Amino acid sequence: MSAWARFSDGIEVSKSIFRTLAGAAPTGTLDVFASDQHGSYLKLSTSFLEHIGDDREATDDDVREVCRLFARALGGASTAALFNHLAYTSDGFRDLLGRQVFLIGRLEDTRAEEIDGGRGQLARLAIEPEEAAPYVDGFKTLVKLDPDHKESWEKNHDWLAEVYERTRKLGKPLFNETIVLQRPGESKAEQTKRLPAALIEMARTFGPYGEFYKTQVPVLWAQEDGGIARISSPQQIRSCAQEMARVCPRPMLLLSAAVDFSQYAAQYALVSDIFAGPMCGRAYFKESFTDAATRDWDSLAASFQRIALPRIRQIKDLAGILSPPWWSRFVWMSDEAKKLIDAESAGKAAWVDADFGY
Repeated sequence: MSAWARFSDGIEVSKSIFRTLAGAAPTGTLDVFASDQHGSYLKLSTSFLEHIGDDREATDDDVREVCRLFARALGGASTAALFNHLAYTSDGFRDLLGRQVFLIGRLEDTRAEEIDGGRGQLARLAIEPEEAAPYVDGFKTLVKLDPDHKESWEKNHDWLAEVYERTRKLGKPLFNETIVLQRPGESKAEQTKRLPAALIEMARTFGPYGEFYKTQVPVLWAQEDGGIARISSPQQIRSCAQEMARVCPRPMLLLSAAVDFSQYAAQYALVSDIFAGPMCGRAYFKESFTDAATRDWDSLAASFQRIALPRIRQIKDLAGILSPPWWSRFVWMSDEAKKLIDAESAGKAAWVDADFGY
């Protein structure tokens, strides 16, 4: 493998991977629209069907249809997009999304293997990287972790390391995602209080296994007993993000972890100079499934565009101005690599001027 860049831990990035990333985001902003949540899409699609008076449970066919609908409706608003194999292996999907959009393919199965009564979950593949490679520009994996459950921690580590080696041989970047596993009987508020310490340990151990590390940050608030419980302060979120960046040798991307957009926007603003970009999904679009204007499949697409696209642009503006470029964690780049990026334009993203006379 001919190295075109190198991370601080010595891992080298090939010509193929660097050229792919530079072609998609030459000015450094790699914002990702995440649309791979199979289990969530089944629930959201069922709520949509109930909303429009179709009395049935959503199926994989509905998930595929929603993904294809959103791929077209996205209209190239995001630099990159993440979908599951139901979508990206379907006929004509790449043309629906737009060939200029960097397509990331989810590899893992939404149904992880539970062990120890649910105390641990083991990631497994839904599609082999070699099978997915012809369809996508990059890969994504997700592992759900509890640092205190050593068996699942170690097995997921070995699984991810092996997948990363396979993706490197295929010459396509891996976006490695981790989230904190909710323990059996644990409330959401209780889980969120464990986030700061767990996130740092996860970033330290799992962060190196990919070209990008997709992670959550502590939450400002959580739903608890029908009300709102304040969990972390803005300073606590920044401190955690700074420590994650210190121990993780890869550029980090921020996931939404099922929070509403109001919280995600605040989270991203708090860490926008630490994280290289957003990798967000449901916070952008989940309300569109039961919006009053949504009456059928066509109006679902229209609701998605009305609700999601302004949110995507808002976060993309923050990333384009404040976030470090995707190449910021390299300690070395070849001369050939430097010619493919526009470092002078990084941090100078354009947006629509709006002078309201203030």
